[in-house]
Amino acid sequence: MYAMDQNHYREMRENVDRLSADGAFINKEIYIFGHCSASEELAVLLIEKGYCVTAFLDNNRAKQGGEPQDIPIISPLEITQRDMARMFICIVSRAYESMARQLRKLGYSGRVEKLADYNTFAEYSLSQETIARKRERVRRGIQILERVRNTYPHCFLIICPFSALGDVYYTMAYLPYFLKKRKIDRYAVVAVGRACAEVVRMFGCGDPAVLDQKEMDELVQAVLFTGAQEAFISHHDRPYTNLLMKALYVKFIPFEQIYRCGVFGLEQDCRPYMPSVRRTFSGKNRIRRGRSVILAPYAKSVAGIRGEVWEKMISYYREKQYQVYTNIVGEEKALPGTEPFTAELAEFQSAVEQAGTFIGIRSGLCDVIRGASCRKIVLFPDCYYSDTKWKVADFFHLDGWENVEVKNGAESSCSVHIGKDLDL
Repeated sequence: MYAMDQNHYREMRENVDRLSADGAFINKEIYIFGHCSASEELAVLLIEKGYCVTAFLDNNRAKQGGEPQDIPIISPLEITQRDMARMFICIVSRAYESMARQLRKLGYSGRVEKLADYNTFAEYSLSQETIARKRERVRRGIQILERVRNTYPHCFLIICPFSALGDVYYTMAYLPYFLKKRKIDRYAVVAVGRACAEVVRMFGCGDPAVLDQKEMDELVQAVLFTGAQEAFISHHDRPYTNLLMKALYVKFIPFEQIYRCGVFGLEQDCRPYMPSVRRTFSGKNRIRRGRSVILAPYAKSVAGIRGEVWEKMISYYREKQYQVYTNIVGEEKALPGTEPFTAELAEFQSAVEQAGTFIGIRSGLCDVIRGASCRKIVLFPDCYYSDTKWKVADFFHLDGWENVEVKNGAESSCSVHIGKDLDL
């Protein structure tokens, strides 16, 4: 199950394979620093390969004591009471540099492996090698910026720096107010990948500039390094941690409000624009109207939901003679007992309205179909957003949906009643 960007997942898997082939895990206790969706993916991958993960390390006290995947979450301070010589610590968080530094301060001198290069902005070394690499990176970024400006001359650039449908959706939903406030007449959106570009088109904004993530990171660094004018980076914490993220440590701010008030500086009562480009579903799947359910078990923004929850739902709907589909993208696999389902984003609302029921883990896809006229159930893992004290279910809450938090542990339950006979 992919809860992280597939390119990063592939990179993580390749690094695990390399370490395994080198015998790096033999006679070692494996710890993963930072509990998040990506670190859970890593734990699942290691377990599938026959390794045991001793614990997640996390500084968030609200997370400590939890046992996702039956793996305890402990304070990093606890490693000082254990045999550090036997430890092997893995990191897939964007905060790699600060985590590695914390481990060294605690006296850990063993191996720390970064298994996915999420954020190369956070390199603070002043070595000549790092400086030369960053200089070359900025040079490439400037070339990309010039290429985009040549394609969209005299346009103000709205830069969506991360491949996340929800972030792009809220950028587009509040962008008209921002443009009016800044008195911007000509603009172009820069996005990562085909799916994010499709979200931009759904708002009737024409064709965006489409980059891959590496190009986008270099473009963003060039914009920051050169102080480029006529450009706006629309995101709350990428590529740098700003005051919005710091505010979350002391004040609860829902995800949509972060974009409305924090990113764009709009009033609290500002209403989001809705997508203007929708199409009737015309895919290969013949959906039985009102007697189908589309499941969406994959997300980048939150940790996965345990398999038995999906198995229970699938069994229930199949007994009711429903058609059961799994929405998949790329290398994702349909859940056992379901049919694979794909649709263009502009057609997805039509598809779920035909089906009658949509059940998905919280992802940007939920934002894309937030206005669909059907039964909509969104599932949240029982965890916290990033390293804050706020529950994911509260931070990403969706009005007009049945918001359900799925508790950790096989014997735990949650209060979603899909039917009288099913309590997950």
